[in-house]
Amino acid sequence: MADVAKNIISTDAGERTGSIVVGAPKAAGTDIYGTNYRIRAGGEAATATVTFAGVPAADETIVIIDTNGLSKTYTAKSSETAASLYFNRASTAAAAATSLKACMDHANGHNGSIAVADDGAGVLNLTQLYPGTNGDTTITEGLANVTKTDFSGGTAEGGINVGYDVGALETKYTGRFDDRNYAELAE
Repeated sequence: MADVAKNIISTDAGERTGSIVVGAPKAAGTDIYGTNYRIRAGGEAATATVTFAGVPAADETIVIIDTNGLSKTYTAKSSETAASLYFNRASTAAAAATSLKACMDHANGHNGSIAVADDGAGVLNLTQLYPGTNGDTTITEGLANVTKTDFSGGTAEGGINVGYDVGALETKYTGRFDDRNYAELAE
């Protein structure tokens, strides 16, 4: 059995923040970890989506609130002025979504308190920076040709939030991951 300390891994950036991922040992000669457990102290961050099916009308707005209660109003305009939170309603849904993302990422917008992933086709996937149920906020959307889901999925509890069956994994226990005796037991 492989040393457990070598099987503590981090996965994508969204899971690394506040998480430890403990994987089943690698298969011989590969870089592949077995099914893993993700241990996250502090809970999960809430997520939401904003989907552009077309372009909004000028001067329509969307209000988004982060986990800490910071509320920002973004307004559709004929050109983007990110500092004023004016996004370009543009000629396509995808371009309008990209402009809204730019405004949200700006220092005068949410400035990173909400991570915004743009799929390039008009869909923005939003993730609160901080975990917890306070991130389950409502998005007030008044944009033509746009739909949204409110933030949801925030949890405050710690511990194992996502656990997967690791099958017939042989386990040996030690008081510490770096216990030299463990390496002898594991071989």
